[in-house]
Amino acid sequence: MSDEDIIVQYMPNDIMTIFQKNYPFIQELFEYKRDATLVLLKGKGAMAFYEGKFGFDVKSDVKDWEEFKEYSRNYTWDFVHEGLKQYQAKEKNNEKKKFEILDMGILGPAVNLIANAITDAYLEKFPKWPKTGTSREDYIQLDTKDFYEKQKKQYYWLSRGRIKVKETKYSTPRNGCPYRAEFSGKPEFQLAYFDLDKIRYYNDVAETNMKMLKEAVDKIEIKLIGQSLKNLIIDIDI
Repeated sequence: MSDEDIIVQYMPNDIMTIFQKNYPFIQELFEYKRDATLVLLKGKGAMAFYEGKFGFDVKSDVKDWEEFKEYSRNYTWDFVHEGLKQYQAKEKNNEKKKFEILDMGILGPAVNLIANAITDAYLEKFPKWPKTGTSREDYIQLDTKDFYEKQKKQYYWLSRGRIKVKETKYSTPRNGCPYRAEFSGKPEFQLAYFDLDKIRYYNDVAETNMKMLKEAVDKIEIKLIGQSLKNLIIDIDI
């Protein structure tokens, strides 16, 4: 994923519509100098962008579909949650980075979304088990996104990628389990975060003193904007 990817995904459509309706003076700043405004608001903690990849390798003998669905969703949720906890622990020790630390509780809906999406895509691809003594495998395409608001913060979540799925129906059950279900892959994800209180604050500042904010935007040197935008994305690779 490139630095522009998440901005292309989010800024021109859903998010820009929010600014146009609710924060017209921030919108004016974007129209004045878009990239420099992004860098400015990121530096003030008003927004952040996260991207990365999750590596999945799920293999489980199961008794039936319901057991597999529960296992799949729980495994995925635990895996993603633990990876983000490890990432966050590292970032807390990095004094050079100044940005909002993600609240793991707030991330819950996004983590549930990807867990359910993977399992649901699997079941759509293979609604029935294969014949006894055989296996089959294929790829599912994960492409899901969602939006939610919590504690005066808005989150836009996107996940996509190709995942290999395989399932087997044993000739003789193993440990009481007649089936084996597997999926593996490394789908990518993107998360855009917005602190509505801070955005509202700077919208009010812009309304009363647009000149001051434009001067602040102007002070962000053009040669540094590209470098700053690269740092706009906080990478998570698990």
